[in-house]
Amino acid sequence: MDIYTFEDFVGDRDVFFAQYFNRKPLLRRGALAGRLDGLPSVRHLDDLLALETVPPSYLRVTKGGKGVPSGAYTRTVARGAALAEALNPEKVYELFRSGGTVTWNSLHHVLPSARRLTEPFTDAFAGPAEVVVFVTPARTDGFSPHHDSIDVFVVQMDGTKTWRVWDTPDERRGDEGSYTPEELGEPVIEVTLEPGDVLYVPHGTPHAASARSELSLHLSVGVEPRRWRHLLTDTVAALVAEDDFHAVPHLTDGGGTAVAALADKLALLGERLARLDAAAEAERLTDVGRAREGAGRGREFARLAAVDTLGPGTLIRRTTTPVEIGSSADGKTGLHVAGHHLNVPDAVADALRALDGEQAVTAATFFPGVPEARSLGVARGLARLGVLEAAGAAPGASR
Repeated sequence: MDIYTFEDFVGDRDVFFAQYFNRKPLLRRGALAGRLDGLPSVRHLDDLLALETVPPSYLRVTKGGKGVPSGAYTRTVARGAALAEALNPEKVYELFRSGGTVTWNSLHHVLPSARRLTEPFTDAFAGPAEVVVFVTPARTDGFSPHHDSIDVFVVQMDGTKTWRVWDTPDERRGDEGSYTPEELGEPVIEVTLEPGDVLYVPHGTPHAASARSELSLHLSVGVEPRRWRHLLTDTVAALVAEDDFHAVPHLTDGGGTAVAALADKLALLGERLARLDAAAEAERLTDVGRAREGAGRGREFARLAAVDTLGPGTLIRRTTTPVEIGSSADGKTGLHVAGHHLNVPDAVADALRALDGEQAVTAATFFPGVPEARSLGVARGLARLGVLEAAGAAPGASR
């Protein structure tokens, strides 16, 4: 099974981001030639249909550029005492034989090989990626000229497909849009993709495709752009999560108190922003993006199994999981993490604060002043919540 890197799709990473990313399309002939066996295939799609358990929302059929109502390829089935809609394989095949294009949305949700394919893109763009697969009958146009709101990396899997791609406009139109050939003029790329070819289409770039003399299967890895407004919203949200911004104001007091208080909070936020380390914040935003729901593959069972192997000599560090550390009362400090509230000894809260950054300590010494076994138990408990993670073994120490 091939392990794919981002460079397999785009070539030189630095050249891609300097010359093509968010600027213009990129065609790479044969980039994955001979390396398609581990990717979604027509056989995989047949197997998914045969299961009859994939929700109908994952599949879409279009004919003549228009969507086919889902009732034309679904049926009602009994599952226990409940009735549910299920895909009807034969009706899907019938629509395909009559010229319909079958689109599998979010295939990475149901097919492990598609999920693996998202990982290099999640790493490169620090955000979720999705896989959509298009199966088009021979001699059939796909979608009419349009643009997408996401960056798309096309991989031709089976058959051939002719693509027309126009210039990426300086001013992008809305999230989605369609065009007539007359308003677009001549494409900058007109090419028939063969298995293993890769085509990058930046968001907002008009494009159209049609199958040639045989069935065409291509997949698209889509990456939603993280714009500055998204990143700065994340930055401000992290800053205002601190205790100084938790009070509840009386906005309608009519006496100007709320206005003065708002001015104070805006000034405080400005001070916090001015003191922010841009390099550290960029790293945090990268980590947050890679950890977002839908980014990469969850390996929670494997992670929890690893937690149980933490030993006294294992080095542990903070993760990027947000933790709200409250105030102390009667020797205990409240923690809010991942929807959980727990009270921990003040020394544990202090230890978490001390680990803010790249610092690491052994599990045996994480909770100072208590027996080694208790410190190890507390470290494992916080690791199960995702607050701590292993960072290797201390020199000369057992795990």
